[in-house]
Amino acid sequence: MNKGMKKHVMRAAACFVTGSMLAGSSSMAVFAAGTSLVGVGSATVKEASVDNTTEETDVATEDTTVEETTAEDTATEEVAEETEAVQSSMVGTIAVAQPGDETFFYIRANADVNSDVVGYLYDGNCATILGEEGDWYYVQSGGCTGYVAKYLLTTGEAAASVVEQVATPVAQVNAEALMVRSEPSEDAEVVDTVTADQIVYLEEDLGGWAKISTGSTEGYVSADYVSYATYLPQGESQEEAEARIAEEEAAYQAWLDEQERQYQEQLAAEQAEWEAQNQAWIEYLQSQSDYADQAQATADEAQAAADQAAADQAYAEQVAADAQAALNEAYNTGDEETIANAEYYAQQTADQAQQSADQAQAAQDQAQAAQDEATAADQTVYDTVADAGIDTSEVTGTTDDSSSSLRQQIVDYALQFVGNPYVYGGTSLTNGTDCSGFTQSVLANFGINISRTAGAQSQGGTSVDLNNLKPGDLLYYEGSGDYGIGHVTMYIGDGKVVHASSSTTGIIVSDVDYRTPVSASDYIGS
Repeated sequence: MNKGMKKHVMRAAACFVTGSMLAGSSSMAVFAAGTSLVGVGSATVKEASVDNTTEETDVATEDTTVEETTAEDTATEEVAEETEAVQSSMVGTIAVAQPGDETFFYIRANADVNSDVVGYLYDGNCATILGEEGDWYYVQSGGCTGYVAKYLLTTGEAAASVVEQVATPVAQVNAEALMVRSEPSEDAEVVDTVTADQIVYLEEDLGGWAKISTGSTEGYVSADYVSYATYLPQGESQEEAEARIAEEEAAYQAWLDEQERQYQEQLAAEQAEWEAQNQAWIEYLQSQSDYADQAQATADEAQAAADQAAADQAYAEQVAADAQAALNEAYNTGDEETIANAEYYAQQTADQAQQSADQAQAAQDQAQAAQDEATAADQTVYDTVADAGIDTSEVTGTTDDSSSSLRQQIVDYALQFVGNPYVYGGTSLTNGTDCSGFTQSVLANFGINISRTAGAQSQGGTSVDLNNLKPGDLLYYEGSGDYGIGHVTMYIGDGKVVHASSSTTGIIVSDVDYRTPVSASDYIGS
Protein backbone atom coordinates (compact mmCIF):
# COMPACT_ATOMS: atom_id res chain seq x y z
CA MET A 1 0.00 0.00 0.00
CA ASN A 2 1.36 3.43 -0.93
CA LYS A 3 1.85 6.09 1.78
CA GLY A 4 -1.19 8.06 0.73
CA MET A 5 -3.44 5.06 0.74
CA LYS A 6 -2.06 3.85 4.12
CA LYS A 7 -2.60 7.31 5.68
CA HIS A 8 -6.16 7.41 4.36
CA VAL A 9 -6.96 3.99 5.79
CA MET A 10 -5.44 4.84 9.16
CA ARG A 11 -7.36 8.10 9.29
CA ALA A 12 -10.58 6.22 8.64
CA ALA A 13 -9.76 3.79 11.45
CA ALA A 14 -8.84 6.50 13.98
CA CYS A 15 -11.47 9.08 13.18
CA PHE A 16 -12.94 8.88 16.72
CA VAL A 17 -10.79 11.92 17.62
CA THR A 18 -13.63 14.17 16.35
CA GLY A 19 -16.14 12.52 18.66
CA SER A 20 -17.85 10.41 16.02
CA MET A 21 -16.74 7.76 13.55
CA LEU A 22 -16.55 9.47 10.17
CA ALA A 23 -17.43 7.79 6.92
CA GLY A 24 -14.53 6.58 4.84
CA SER A 25 -14.53 5.75 1.16
CA SER A 26 -16.99 3.15 0.07
CA SER A 27 -14.32 0.45 0.09
CA MET A 28 -12.92 1.27 3.54
CA ALA A 29 -13.86 -0.71 6.61
CA VAL A 30 -12.81 -1.48 10.17
CA PHE A 31 -13.33 -5.08 11.21
CA ALA A 32 -12.56 -7.44 14.07
CA ALA A 33 -11.44 -11.04 14.05
CA GLY A 34 -14.37 -13.40 13.94
CA THR A 35 -16.79 -10.74 12.59
CA SER A 36 -17.84 -9.62 9.17
CA LEU A 37 -16.54 -6.41 7.70
CA VAL A 38 -18.33 -3.40 9.18
CA GLY A 39 -18.38 -0.06 7.33
CA VAL A 40 -16.83 2.85 9.18
CA GLY A 41 -19.61 5.14 8.07
CA SER A 42 -22.32 3.21 9.84
CA ALA A 43 -22.40 1.48 13.22
CA THR A 44 -24.98 0.47 15.82
CA VAL A 45 -24.67 2.05 19.27
CA LYS A 46 -26.11 0.46 22.40
CA GLU A 47 -26.55 2.68 25.44
CA ALA A 48 -26.71 1.06 28.87
CA SER A 49 -29.35 1.99 31.44
CA VAL A 50 -29.60 1.11 35.13
CA ASP A 51 -31.82 -1.91 34.44
CA ASN A 52 -29.45 -2.96 31.61
CA THR A 53 -32.02 -2.27 28.89
CA THR A 54 -30.65 -0.91 25.63
CA GLU A 55 -31.90 1.19 22.76
CA GLU A 56 -30.36 1.33 19.35
CA THR A 57 -29.28 4.56 17.71
CA ASP A 58 -27.73 4.97 14.29
CA VAL A 59 -24.47 6.92 14.04
CA ALA A 60 -24.81 9.15 11.00
CA THR A 61 -22.32 9.61 8.22
CA GLU A 62 -20.46 12.87 7.53
CA ASP A 63 -23.66 14.44 6.10
CA THR A 64 -25.79 13.97 9.21
CA THR A 65 -25.69 14.49 12.96
CA VAL A 66 -26.45 12.12 15.81
CA GLU A 67 -29.98 12.54 17.01
CA GLU A 68 -30.15 13.16 20.73
CA THR A 69 -32.86 11.59 22.83
CA THR A 70 -35.13 14.24 24.27
CA ALA A 71 -37.70 14.16 27.00
CA GLU A 72 -40.46 14.37 24.37
CA ASP A 73 -39.13 11.22 22.73
CA THR A 74 -39.26 9.33 26.01
CA ALA A 75 -42.40 7.28 26.52
CA THR A 76 -42.94 8.35 30.12
CA GLU A 77 -41.37 10.74 32.65
CA GLU A 78 -40.61 7.75 34.91
CA VAL A 79 -38.45 6.08 32.26
CA ALA A 80 -36.54 9.33 31.78
CA GLU A 81 -35.80 9.61 35.50
CA GLU A 82 -34.59 6.00 35.71
CA THR A 83 -32.16 6.38 32.79
CA GLU A 84 -28.68 7.03 34.21
CA ALA A 85 -26.63 6.34 31.06
CA VAL A 86 -26.59 9.49 28.89
CA GLN A 87 -25.46 10.13 25.37
CA SER A 88 -21.73 10.71 25.54
CA SER A 89 -19.47 12.68 23.24
CA MET A 90 -17.32 9.52 23.20
CA VAL A 91 -20.06 7.26 21.85
CA GLY A 92 -19.08 5.75 18.52
CA THR A 93 -15.37 6.38 19.00
CA ILE A 94 -12.58 3.87 19.47
CA ALA A 95 -10.67 3.30 22.70
CA VAL A 96 -7.48 1.29 23.11
CA ALA A 97 -6.42 -1.06 25.92
CA GLN A 98 -2.87 -0.67 27.17
CA PRO A 99 -2.50 -2.88 30.27
CA GLY A 100 1.16 -2.05 30.84
CA ASP A 101 2.43 -4.33 33.61
CA GLU A 102 -0.90 -6.15 33.58
CA THR A 103 -1.58 -8.93 31.11
CA PHE A 104 -5.12 -7.88 30.19
CA PHE A 105 -8.25 -5.96 31.25
CA TYR A 106 -11.60 -7.53 32.08
CA ILE A 107 -14.79 -6.80 30.17
CA ARG A 108 -17.65 -7.18 32.69
CA ALA A 109 -21.33 -7.88 32.31
CA ASN A 110 -22.30 -4.78 34.35
CA ALA A 111 -20.68 -1.53 35.53
CA ASP A 112 -19.42 -3.16 38.70
CA VAL A 113 -16.05 -4.61 39.67
CA ASN A 114 -17.88 -7.58 41.17
CA SER A 115 -19.79 -8.24 37.98
CA ASP A 116 -19.21 -11.37 35.93
CA VAL A 117 -16.30 -11.35 33.46
CA VAL A 118 -17.61 -11.70 29.91
CA GLY A 119 -14.42 -10.96 27.96
CA TYR A 120 -10.86 -9.68 27.85
CA LEU A 121 -8.93 -6.78 26.30
CA TYR A 122 -5.22 -7.32 25.66
CA ASP A 123 -2.50 -4.77 24.94
CA GLY A 124 -3.32 -2.84 21.76
CA ASN A 125 -6.87 -4.22 21.49
CA CYS A 126 -9.42 -1.70 20.20
CA ALA A 127 -13.01 -1.29 21.42
CA THR A 128 -15.87 0.84 20.13
CA ILE A 129 -17.53 2.93 22.88
CA LEU A 130 -21.29 2.33 22.76
CA GLY A 131 -22.19 4.34 25.86
CA GLU A 132 -21.10 5.19 29.36
CA GLU A 133 -22.37 4.66 32.88
CA GLY A 134 -20.61 6.60 35.64
CA ASP A 135 -16.95 5.62 35.64
CA TRP A 136 -17.55 2.87 33.11
CA TYR A 137 -17.64 2.67 29.31
CA TYR A 138 -20.05 0.30 27.63
CA VAL A 139 -17.99 -1.11 24.74
CA GLN A 140 -17.93 -3.63 21.96
CA SER A 141 -14.72 -5.42 20.92
CA GLY A 142 -14.83 -8.33 18.54
CA GLY A 143 -17.74 -10.56 19.49
CA CYS A 144 -17.90 -9.28 23.07
CA THR A 145 -20.02 -6.45 24.53
CA GLY A 146 -19.70 -5.26 28.12
CA TYR A 147 -18.31 -2.72 30.57
CA VAL A 148 -14.73 -1.54 31.12
CA ALA A 149 -13.61 1.01 33.72
CA LYS A 150 -12.86 4.33 31.99
CA TYR A 151 -9.41 4.73 33.54
CA LEU A 152 -8.29 1.49 31.92
CA LEU A 153 -8.85 2.72 28.36
CA THR A 154 -6.93 5.20 26.25
CA THR A 155 -9.03 7.60 24.21
CA GLY A 156 -8.70 10.73 22.14
CA GLU A 157 -5.43 11.77 20.51
CA ALA A 158 -3.43 9.22 22.55
CA ALA A 159 -5.63 6.42 21.27
CA ALA A 160 -5.33 7.68 17.71
CA SER A 161 -1.55 7.40 17.96
CA VAL A 162 -1.83 3.79 19.14
CA VAL A 163 -4.30 2.93 16.40
CA GLU A 164 -1.82 4.21 13.83
CA GLN A 165 0.61 1.61 15.16
CA VAL A 166 -1.69 -1.40 15.54
CA ALA A 167 -3.90 -0.96 12.47
CA THR A 168 -3.16 -3.44 9.71
CA PRO A 169 -4.17 -2.84 6.09
CA VAL A 170 -5.96 -5.88 4.64
CA ALA A 171 -7.92 -6.85 1.61
CA GLN A 172 -11.11 -8.90 1.36
CA VAL A 173 -11.51 -11.20 -1.66
CA ASN A 174 -14.71 -10.53 -3.62
CA ALA A 175 -14.37 -13.38 -6.10
CA GLU A 176 -15.11 -17.09 -5.72
CA ALA A 177 -11.47 -17.88 -6.53
CA LEU A 178 -8.76 -15.31 -7.21
CA MET A 179 -5.33 -16.22 -8.60
CA VAL A 180 -2.23 -14.87 -6.85
CA ARG A 181 0.55 -14.13 -9.36
CA SER A 182 4.31 -13.73 -8.91
CA GLU A 183 4.26 -10.33 -10.66
CA PRO A 184 1.56 -7.67 -11.26
CA SER A 185 0.73 -9.06 -14.70
CA GLU A 186 -1.84 -11.45 -16.14
CA ASP A 187 1.03 -13.29 -17.84
CA ALA A 188 2.90 -13.89 -14.57
CA GLU A 189 3.11 -17.29 -12.88
CA VAL A 190 0.23 -18.29 -10.56
CA VAL A 191 1.73 -19.00 -7.11
CA ASP A 192 -1.45 -19.42 -5.04
CA THR A 193 -5.24 -19.03 -5.03
CA VAL A 194 -7.40 -17.13 -2.53
CA THR A 195 -11.13 -17.70 -2.12
CA ALA A 196 -14.27 -15.64 -1.56
CA ASP A 197 -14.42 -13.56 1.64
CA GLN A 198 -10.85 -14.55 2.55
CA ILE A 199 -8.97 -11.80 4.39
CA VAL A 200 -5.34 -11.28 3.36
CA TYR A 201 -2.63 -8.80 4.35
CA LEU A 202 -2.37 -5.79 2.03
CA GLU A 203 1.28 -5.02 1.36
CA GLU A 204 0.88 -2.35 -1.33
CA ASP A 205 -1.83 -0.79 -3.56
CA LEU A 206 -0.51 -0.57 -7.14
CA GLY A 207 -3.64 0.83 -8.74
CA GLY A 208 -4.87 -2.04 -10.88
CA TRP A 209 -3.01 -4.58 -8.75
CA ALA A 210 -2.67 -5.20 -5.04
CA LYS A 211 0.38 -6.80 -3.48
CA ILE A 212 -0.87 -9.21 -0.79
CA SER A 213 0.39 -11.80 1.67
CA THR A 214 -1.51 -14.86 2.89
CA GLY A 215 0.99 -15.57 5.64
CA SER A 216 2.62 -18.36 3.62
CA THR A 217 2.60 -16.84 0.13
CA GLU A 218 3.27 -13.32 -1.18
CA GLY A 219 2.11 -12.15 -4.60
CA TYR A 220 -0.20 -9.93 -6.66
CA VAL A 221 -3.97 -9.99 -7.30
CA SER A 222 -6.23 -7.86 -9.48
CA ALA A 223 -7.53 -4.86 -7.49
CA ASP A 224 -10.92 -5.24 -9.24
CA TYR A 225 -11.71 -8.28 -7.10
CA VAL A 226 -10.71 -7.08 -3.62
CA SER A 227 -11.95 -4.50 -1.14
CA TYR A 228 -9.50 -2.64 1.05
CA ALA A 229 -10.02 -2.51 4.79
CA THR A 230 -8.20 -1.90 8.02
CA TYR A 231 -7.91 -4.51 10.71
CA LEU A 232 -7.92 -3.33 14.31
CA PRO A 233 -6.98 -5.95 16.91
CA GLN A 234 -10.00 -6.85 19.02
CA GLY A 235 -10.62 -8.44 22.41
CA GLU A 236 -12.26 -11.77 22.94
CA SER A 237 -15.22 -13.08 24.84
CA GLN A 238 -15.02 -15.51 27.74
CA GLU A 239 -16.15 -18.29 25.42
CA GLU A 240 -13.58 -17.34 22.75
CA ALA A 241 -10.82 -17.21 25.36
CA GLU A 242 -11.77 -20.62 26.71
CA ALA A 243 -11.91 -22.07 23.19
CA ARG A 244 -8.53 -20.50 22.32
CA ILE A 245 -6.90 -21.77 25.50
CA ALA A 246 -8.30 -25.25 24.91
CA GLU A 247 -7.00 -25.16 21.33
CA GLU A 248 -3.57 -23.96 22.46
CA GLU A 249 -3.41 -26.61 25.17
CA ALA A 250 -4.41 -29.27 22.66
CA ALA A 251 -1.78 -28.03 20.21
CA TYR A 252 0.85 -27.96 22.96
CA GLN A 253 -0.07 -31.45 24.09
CA ALA A 254 0.10 -32.63 20.50
CA TRP A 255 3.55 -31.06 20.24
CA LEU A 256 4.63 -32.75 23.46
CA ASP A 257 3.28 -36.08 22.22
CA GLU A 258 5.14 -35.67 18.94
CA GLN A 259 8.36 -34.77 20.76
CA GLU A 260 7.96 -37.82 22.99
CA ARG A 261 7.23 -40.01 19.97
CA GLN A 262 10.31 -38.74 18.16
CA TYR A 263 12.40 -39.15 21.30
CA GLN A 264 11.24 -42.70 21.87
CA GLU A 265 11.75 -43.45 18.20
CA GLN A 266 15.29 -42.09 18.42
CA LEU A 267 15.97 -44.08 21.57
CA ALA A 268 14.65 -47.24 19.95
CA ALA A 269 16.81 -46.65 16.88
CA GLU A 270 19.87 -45.96 19.04
CA GLN A 271 19.16 -49.03 21.13
CA ALA A 272 18.73 -51.20 18.05
CA GLU A 273 21.95 -49.83 16.55
CA TRP A 274 23.83 -50.35 19.81
CA GLU A 275 22.51 -53.89 20.19
CA ALA A 276 23.51 -54.72 16.61
CA GLN A 277 26.98 -53.26 17.10
CA ASN A 278 27.34 -54.90 20.47
CA GLN A 279 26.24 -58.26 19.10
CA ALA A 280 28.70 -57.99 16.21
CA TRP A 281 31.48 -57.22 18.66
CA ILE A 282 30.44 -60.06 20.92
CA GLU A 283 30.48 -62.50 18.02
CA TYR A 284 33.88 -61.27 16.94
CA LEU A 285 35.28 -61.42 20.44
CA GLN A 286 33.72 -64.84 20.97
CA SER A 287 35.64 -66.08 17.96
CA GLN A 288 38.79 -64.52 19.39
CA SER A 289 37.98 -66.02 22.76
CA ASP A 290 37.51 -69.45 21.17
CA TYR A 291 40.93 -69.07 19.56
CA ALA A 292 42.40 -68.10 22.94
CA ASP A 293 40.74 -71.14 24.53
CA GLN A 294 42.15 -73.42 21.81
CA ALA A 295 45.57 -71.88 22.25
CA GLN A 296 45.39 -72.51 25.97
CA ALA A 297 44.31 -76.11 25.38
CA THR A 298 47.31 -76.58 23.06
CA ALA A 299 49.56 -75.06 25.70
CA ASP A 300 48.13 -77.38 28.32
CA GLU A 301 48.76 -80.38 26.10
CA ALA A 302 52.29 -79.19 25.44
CA GLN A 303 52.88 -78.73 29.15
CA ALA A 304 51.57 -82.22 29.83
CA ALA A 305 54.00 -83.58 27.22
CA ALA A 306 56.81 -81.59 28.83
CA ASP A 307 55.87 -82.97 32.24
CA GLN A 308 55.95 -86.51 30.83
CA ALA A 309 59.31 -85.85 29.17
CA ALA A 310 60.66 -84.62 32.49
CA ALA A 311 59.43 -87.78 34.17
CA ASP A 312 61.05 -89.88 31.44
CA GLN A 313 64.25 -87.92 31.98
CA ALA A 314 64.18 -88.61 35.70
CA TYR A 315 63.68 -92.33 35.10
CA ALA A 316 66.50 -92.48 32.54
CA GLU A 317 68.82 -90.68 34.92
CA GLN A 318 67.94 -93.18 37.67
CA VAL A 319 68.64 -96.10 35.34
CA ALA A 320 71.96 -94.56 34.38
CA ALA A 321 72.86 -94.07 38.05
CA ASP A 322 72.04 -97.73 38.78
CA ALA A 323 74.18 -98.82 35.82
CA GLN A 324 77.09 -96.74 37.11
CA ALA A 325 76.74 -98.38 40.53
CA ALA A 326 76.81 -101.85 38.90
CA LEU A 327 79.92 -100.83 36.99
CA ASN A 328 81.66 -99.88 40.21
CA GLU A 329 80.82 -103.26 41.71
CA ALA A 330 82.12 -105.00 38.56
CA TYR A 331 85.45 -103.25 38.98
CA ASN A 332 85.70 -104.81 42.44
CA THR A 333 85.28 -108.34 41.03
CA GLY A 334 88.28 -108.05 38.71
CA ASP A 335 86.45 -110.11 36.13
CA GLU A 336 87.12 -108.57 32.74
CA GLU A 337 83.99 -109.89 31.11
CA THR A 338 81.81 -108.65 33.93
CA ILE A 339 83.54 -105.29 33.79
CA ALA A 340 83.11 -105.04 29.99
CA ASN A 341 79.40 -105.82 30.20
CA ALA A 342 78.92 -103.31 33.01
CA GLU A 343 80.77 -100.57 31.11
CA TYR A 344 78.65 -101.18 28.01
CA TYR A 345 75.36 -101.00 30.01
CA ALA A 346 76.47 -97.91 31.90
CA GLN A 347 77.29 -96.12 28.67
CA GLN A 348 73.97 -97.10 27.11
CA THR A 349 71.95 -95.81 30.07
CA ALA A 350 73.97 -92.60 30.24
CA ASP A 351 73.25 -91.95 26.56
CA GLN A 352 69.58 -92.67 27.13
CA ALA A 353 69.49 -90.30 30.10
CA GLN A 354 71.04 -87.50 28.02
CA GLN A 355 68.57 -88.12 25.23
CA SER A 356 65.69 -87.96 27.70
CA ALA A 357 67.06 -84.70 29.10
CA ASP A 358 67.24 -83.19 25.60
CA GLN A 359 63.68 -84.32 24.87
CA ALA A 360 62.43 -82.96 28.16
CA GLN A 361 64.02 -79.56 27.47
CA ALA A 362 62.56 -79.43 23.97
CA ALA A 363 59.13 -80.32 25.32
CA GLN A 364 59.38 -77.64 28.00
CA ASP A 365 60.45 -75.05 25.40
CA GLN A 366 57.48 -76.04 23.24
CA ALA A 367 55.11 -75.85 26.20
CA GLN A 368 56.41 -72.40 27.11
CA ALA A 369 55.97 -71.18 23.54
CA ALA A 370 52.42 -72.53 23.47
CA GLN A 371 51.64 -70.87 26.80
CA ASP A 372 53.08 -67.57 25.58
CA GLU A 373 50.83 -67.74 22.51
CA ALA A 374 47.78 -68.59 24.64
CA THR A 375 48.52 -65.73 27.04
CA ALA A 376 48.96 -63.29 24.14
CA ALA A 377 45.68 -64.40 22.58
CA ASP A 378 43.86 -64.03 25.91
CA GLN A 379 45.38 -60.58 26.48
CA THR A 380 44.32 -59.48 23.00
CA VAL A 381 40.72 -60.39 23.79
CA TYR A 382 40.84 -58.57 27.10
CA ASP A 383 42.34 -55.42 25.64
CA THR A 384 39.83 -55.39 22.79
CA VAL A 385 36.93 -55.77 25.21
CA ALA A 386 38.22 -52.98 27.42
CA ASP A 387 38.81 -50.58 24.51
CA ALA A 388 35.43 -51.28 22.88
CA GLY A 389 33.43 -51.15 26.09
CA ILE A 390 31.75 -54.51 25.61
CA ASP A 391 30.02 -56.27 28.49
CA THR A 392 32.60 -58.97 29.29
CA SER A 393 29.99 -61.13 30.99
CA GLU A 394 28.77 -62.09 27.51
CA VAL A 395 32.22 -63.15 26.32
CA THR A 396 33.91 -66.29 27.65
CA GLY A 397 37.59 -66.99 28.00
CA THR A 398 38.71 -63.45 28.87
CA THR A 399 41.21 -62.80 31.59
CA ASP A 400 40.84 -60.30 34.40
CA ASP A 401 44.22 -60.49 35.97
CA SER A 402 46.16 -58.20 33.68
CA SER A 403 47.46 -54.94 35.06
CA SER A 404 46.07 -51.62 33.84
CA SER A 405 46.33 -47.92 34.51
CA LEU A 406 44.04 -46.05 36.87
CA ARG A 407 42.08 -44.74 33.88
CA GLN A 408 41.59 -48.26 32.55
CA GLN A 409 40.62 -49.50 35.99
CA ILE A 410 37.97 -46.78 36.20
CA VAL A 411 36.65 -47.63 32.73
CA ASP A 412 36.61 -51.37 33.48
CA TYR A 413 34.73 -50.68 36.71
CA ALA A 414 32.15 -48.52 34.90
CA LEU A 415 31.59 -51.19 32.24
CA GLN A 416 30.55 -53.71 34.89
CA PHE A 417 27.23 -51.89 35.23
CA VAL A 418 26.20 -51.88 31.57
CA GLY A 419 22.60 -53.13 31.38
CA ASN A 420 21.62 -51.89 34.85
CA PRO A 421 18.58 -49.56 35.10
CA TYR A 422 18.33 -45.78 34.73
CA VAL A 423 16.48 -43.98 37.53
CA TYR A 424 16.11 -40.19 37.53
CA GLY A 425 17.73 -38.77 40.66
CA GLY A 426 19.30 -42.16 41.50
CA THR A 427 22.93 -42.86 42.38
CA SER A 428 22.92 -46.66 42.71
CA LEU A 429 25.07 -48.38 40.08
CA THR A 430 23.09 -51.59 40.56
CA ASN A 431 19.53 -50.54 41.42
CA GLY A 432 19.27 -47.39 39.31
CA THR A 433 21.06 -44.11 38.62
CA ASP A 434 20.85 -41.09 36.33
CA CYS A 435 23.69 -39.86 34.12
CA SER A 436 25.44 -37.61 36.67
CA GLY A 437 24.80 -40.08 39.50
CA PHE A 438 26.55 -42.73 37.40
CA THR A 439 29.72 -40.70 36.77
CA GLN A 440 29.78 -39.46 40.37
CA SER A 441 29.44 -42.98 41.82
CA VAL A 442 32.01 -44.54 39.46
CA LEU A 443 34.68 -41.94 40.29
CA ALA A 444 33.80 -42.03 44.01
CA ASN A 445 34.81 -45.71 44.04
CA PHE A 446 38.35 -44.53 43.32
CA GLY A 447 38.31 -41.72 45.88
CA ILE A 448 37.52 -39.00 43.32
CA ASN A 449 34.71 -36.73 44.57
CA ILE A 450 32.77 -34.62 42.04
CA SER A 451 29.54 -32.57 42.00
CA ARG A 452 26.09 -34.19 41.72
CA THR A 453 24.60 -32.64 38.55
CA ALA A 454 25.85 -32.77 34.96
CA GLY A 455 25.98 -28.97 34.74
CA ALA A 456 28.03 -28.65 37.94
CA GLN A 457 30.33 -31.47 36.84
CA SER A 458 31.01 -29.60 33.59
CA GLN A 459 32.35 -26.66 35.61
CA GLY A 460 34.87 -28.73 37.59
CA GLY A 461 37.98 -30.73 36.80
CA THR A 462 40.37 -29.74 34.02
CA SER A 463 38.95 -28.73 30.65
CA VAL A 464 39.84 -31.22 27.91
CA ASP A 465 40.01 -30.72 24.13
CA LEU A 466 37.36 -32.89 22.45
CA ASN A 467 40.04 -34.05 20.02
CA ASN A 468 42.35 -35.22 22.81
CA LEU A 469 40.15 -37.41 25.01
CA LYS A 470 41.45 -40.11 27.36
CA PRO A 471 39.58 -43.02 28.96
CA GLY A 472 37.83 -41.80 32.08
CA ASP A 473 37.29 -38.22 30.84
CA LEU A 474 33.71 -36.91 31.17
CA LEU A 475 31.85 -35.57 28.12
CA TYR A 476 28.91 -33.14 28.35
CA TYR A 477 25.95 -32.66 26.03
CA GLU A 478 23.63 -29.69 25.59
CA GLY A 479 20.33 -29.57 27.48
CA SER A 480 18.07 -27.54 29.77
CA GLY A 481 20.02 -28.21 32.99
CA ASP A 482 22.54 -26.04 34.86
CA TYR A 483 24.92 -24.11 32.55
CA GLY A 484 22.96 -25.40 29.54
CA ILE A 485 24.18 -28.98 30.13
CA GLY A 486 21.63 -31.80 30.05
CA HIS A 487 23.67 -35.02 29.95
CA VAL A 488 27.09 -36.44 30.93
CA THR A 489 28.94 -39.58 29.77
CA MET A 490 32.33 -41.23 30.44
CA TYR A 491 34.78 -41.75 27.59
CA ILE A 492 36.07 -45.36 27.41
CA GLY A 493 38.29 -45.14 24.34
CA ASP A 494 37.96 -45.97 20.65
CA GLY A 495 35.36 -43.24 20.08
CA LYS A 496 32.87 -44.67 22.60
CA VAL A 497 31.27 -43.63 25.89
CA VAL A 498 29.46 -45.43 28.69
CA HIS A 499 26.51 -43.65 30.31
CA ALA A 500 23.18 -43.94 32.09
CA SER A 501 21.14 -43.02 29.00
CA SER A 502 17.42 -43.20 29.74
CA SER A 503 14.71 -45.19 31.50
CA THR A 504 14.25 -47.11 28.24
CA THR A 505 17.87 -48.15 27.64
CA GLY A 506 19.45 -48.01 31.11
CA ILE A 507 23.28 -47.95 31.28
CA ILE A 508 24.68 -48.47 27.78
CA VAL A 509 27.72 -47.95 25.54
CA SER A 510 27.31 -45.45 22.67
CA ASP A 511 29.43 -43.67 20.09
CA VAL A 512 30.84 -40.36 21.31
CA ASP A 513 28.89 -38.47 18.64
CA TYR A 514 25.52 -40.21 19.16
CA ARG A 515 24.77 -36.61 20.12
CA THR A 516 27.10 -33.68 19.64
CA PRO A 517 29.26 -33.15 22.78
CA VAL A 518 29.88 -29.53 23.77
CA SER A 519 32.72 -29.92 26.28
CA ALA A 520 34.81 -32.40 28.30
CA SER A 521 36.69 -32.43 31.58
CA ASP A 522 39.32 -34.55 33.35
CA TYR A 523 38.95 -35.42 37.05
CA ILE A 524 41.60 -38.19 37.06
CA GLY A 525 44.72 -36.27 36.14
CA SER A 526 46.90 -39.23 35.20
